[in-house]
Amino acid sequence: MSRAWLCVPFALVLGCAHHTDERKDPTPAAPPAARAPETPAAAPAAAASSSADSSGDLDCGPVKIHFPFNSSEFDPGERATLERSARCLKGDRALRVTIEGNADERGTDEYNLALGDRRAQVVAQYLESLGVSGSQLKTVSFGKENPICTAHDESCWSENRRAALKPTGVASMKHDR
Repeated sequence: MSRAWLCVPFALVLGCAHHTDERKDPTPAAPPAARAPETPAAAPAAAASSSADSSGDLDCGPVKIHFPFNSSEFDPGERATLERSARCLKGDRALRVTIEGNADERGTDEYNLALGDRRAQVVAQYLESLGVSGSQLKTVSFGKENPICTAHDESCWSENRRAALKPTGVASMKHDR
């Protein structure tokens, strides 16, 4: 299967994650079962990278790392995902990533911007500890202004507490066109 086809699920999941003023929408949010899950795109990436690790051809698509409430320490279970991203970045020094720090809607704008920044910085520091060059990483905080989910409950808030790694420079990545 071509690498371009592996990117399609990521584009579909992430392509609509733009900021709109949906928070003022009086219609109820979809039930949790109807929401697009936060990590299903990571499963194909994990499967692709486990088989691709031996060939050196990794899938370097977007990644989301989740955080507990009021914390900038990611779950240890997220390390494997970051290790795959680090292998991609170390394998292609032309690849760049923007790490977007995000928070849920609770708290002040200032607090959530600072928390989003800490989350992005923690991910960048971890990637650097794995050998990724700091010149490949850019961090930005959106605080609570870039929600994936707009319902007002814990399952939704947990989706919004994240750092999103988004590739920004893929000049030397192999693609079948």
